Amino acid sequence: MPSLTRILTYLISAVLIFLGLIFMISANLGMMYLLVGLAFIAVAILLLVFTRPRETVEIKQTLTLSGTPTVKEVRCPNCSAMVDPTKPEIINGRPYVTCTYCANKFELTEEPKW
Repeated sequence: MPSLTRILTYLISAVLIFLGLIFMISANLGMMYLLVGLAFIAVAILLLVFTRPRETVEIKQTLTLSGTPTVKEVRCPNCSAMVDPTKPEIINGRPYVTCTYCANKFELTEEPKW
């Protein structure tokens, strides 16, 4: 259901467009009428553009692992404390884990399978 401000904006825009068209039709009385009509229509369009409803965009990013994951113990490179690698935080497309002991944030890397 539209809010009161949106309804008022639509109503004001409709009136401005109507007046703009009337002024543009009477442009044979002078060039000023055409300019005023264009200004009314421009203001109405600006009102409609700036008060349009904005939809939020949700971006989901998934992490796919190649093969069957075998999790070894992960240690913080800063303090050597054990870190839980099961819930990484994705930053710029890379998985990062935060150490609960020293709050160091480091990237999880997959070792090559050769």
